[in-house]
Amino acid sequence: LFPSYSLILRIIINMLSVVLRRSMPKFAAAPKKFAFRAFSEKLSIPIDVEQQHGRRKEEMDAEAAGEVGFERDPIVPPDNAGTKENPILVPSGASVRPVGYEDPSSHQIVWFNLRKGPLHYVPDIGLYFKLQEI
Repeated sequence: LFPSYSLILRIIINMLSVVLRRSMPKFAAAPKKFAFRAFSEKLSIPIDVEQQHGRRKEEMDAEAAGEVGFERDPIVPPDNAGTKENPILVPSGASVRPVGYEDPSSHQIVWFNLRKGPLHYVPDIGLYFKLQEI
């Protein structure tokens, strides 16, 4: 008396496929001469130097010239530096620079912003710092 569920499902799917085929726009196939993808004439992946900009490019250009682009080594002051009369000079190209030191009690790096102008005293280590503009 009642049709099976699979028959009802097949009828619904056939009706949906007819409706979708009639509602879809017809697109013409692309001509054969445009069937390939042409991005550039070079056809190679650019290397790292060709894609860099800003500070990273400045650093890579300096390294290619045999110079140091940005100094990453820690500042090791002379033994007599760090007093009020002879502060540790921190070179910088800007008017402010982050400076870090090792806390003697926790052995963690503590950071502070060293600004142009007055001396900066760090009571944890008992040293004075001063920004030296380059």
